Amino acid sequence: MSSTTAPLPQTGLQEARLERAGGIRRWLTPSLCDLFLLAVIGWSFMTAGTGWSRLLWDGDTAIHLAIGDWILDHGKIPVTDPFSFTQPNAPWIPYEWGSAVLFAGLNHAFGLKGVVFVCGAMIAVLITVLLRTMLSAGADTLLSVLVALLASNALLLHYHARPHLFTLLFLAVAAWIFTEDRLHKTDWVWILPVITAVWANLHPGFVILFAYLGVLVVGSFLEGSPSAAVRYTWLTLACALATLLNPFGFGLHMDILSYLRSSGTTEMIQEFQAPTFRTQPQLFYLGFLLLGLTAGGLLIQKKRFVEPLLLLGTAYASLTSVRHSTIFVVLAAPMVAAELTQWWRAWVDRQPRGSAGRVLDQLSFEKRPAFTRTSLWAVAGLAAIFLWTPAALWPTGFDPKLFPVELAARHPELATARLFTSDQWADYLLYKNYPRQKVFYDDRNFYGAKMYAAVSGLMNGAGGWSATLDQYQTTHVLTPAGSALADRLRESAMWKLTDHDETAELFAHE
Repeated sequence: MSSTTAPLPQTGLQEARLERAGGIRRWLTPSLCDLFLLAVIGWSFMTAGTGWSRLLWDGDTAIHLAIGDWILDHGKIPVTDPFSFTQPNAPWIPYEWGSAVLFAGLNHAFGLKGVVFVCGAMIAVLITVLLRTMLSAGADTLLSVLVALLASNALLLHYHARPHLFTLLFLAVAAWIFTEDRLHKTDWVWILPVITAVWANLHPGFVILFAYLGVLVVGSFLEGSPSAAVRYTWLTLACALATLLNPFGFGLHMDILSYLRSSGTTEMIQEFQAPTFRTQPQLFYLGFLLLGLTAGGLLIQKKRFVEPLLLLGTAYASLTSVRHSTIFVVLAAPMVAAELTQWWRAWVDRQPRGSAGRVLDQLSFEKRPAFTRTSLWAVAGLAAIFLWTPAALWPTGFDPKLFPVELAARHPELATARLFTSDQWADYLLYKNYPRQKVFYDDRNFYGAKMYAAVSGLMNGAGGWSATLDQYQTTHVLTPAGSALADRLRESAMWKLTDHDETAELFAHE
């Protein structure tokens, strides 16, 4: 017995071909969303006073390059400390190992240019994802563009080539997916376990996803949608299992928990301190904080609970630790844009035809489709920036005004010395003098509260500083010029100033 398949009618074939042709045409036709993404890169890293080098203002980049080099050289992930002489062979979990390998691989292939370009592109994608999330939430197009750019200013605090960029990007993607899913159920939520598995090997910030999922479960119940709560519960379980796909298994989770519970450690790290609202990014964050809390109150009146719970939870976290301000902005910006849109449209409805408000509203409506589509031109534009930006605009090293670049170059013996210096400078020297350099301590968080307290006393020149250096048989001290520790060393007969410049002073033990 045989069967045959009836051929599609000619009109059906034509419609299928037209649909395929239309899809290809959309991918090949540039959009305003593409232009926005490229404009963010230009605005952030290719204008006067900024530049790609700003991504290397934090020494964390250097320590991750050193860790990545070690992993690539040894073909395995270290389980004990290979970088300090104060904690030799101490147990250590490098939970950002994936980021370190990626950074080191990019550095080997393209130099620091490759590292800053990928991180800059991630930032541009992050801001573009925020824009798309705002549009998914129903926000006005032009207002969304404005809020996304303001969010970029608030996020400047963490515009560094560091693994935390993965957390900001993945969190923004998750928020976009959840925004779409709460409007109309989508299977895209089931891509999140895959994202979580990758995320857990790049940065410990993946834990924020579970706070988000917990809010979705509780908020869905409060909103009278138990089926959604059950669905998000299953999604939480899938994502939790995905986090176990890492080289350390459940040990990763225990190490992160131990770190978060170590208040003595976090209290001594600047980015864990409360915001001061004295810098431009923190002032933009303050604006989002005020608008976000206002939006949260309005949403509660509408019997919506997921968004207010997210806003209140992350607002509290951001007020206790400035590093969480970027998390708040990523989650709050789309909600702020959506609520501002309600106010904007209520005002526009009261305006006469032909008014500026009506014209802007119509323009925003007409341009919306061009901002909700991405094409291959975005990729082509990124490639053009990478390939054709003049070499002089790419960094070839770290900023000598922020790091002891010149002094370290004059003293190669530091690579084998028992050296004390600041955590940021230690990061730089571990990268610069890899694999020979060992340091007193660096920017990793495994040293513990006791060591952080000792280091704080040293940097401030407090009593007992000399005994601390002698305890670890320190032979050299590299300190910022004019620091309190430098003053104590100059007064001591046991230490001699051997070199100095505008950035640093180098002392050797007599």
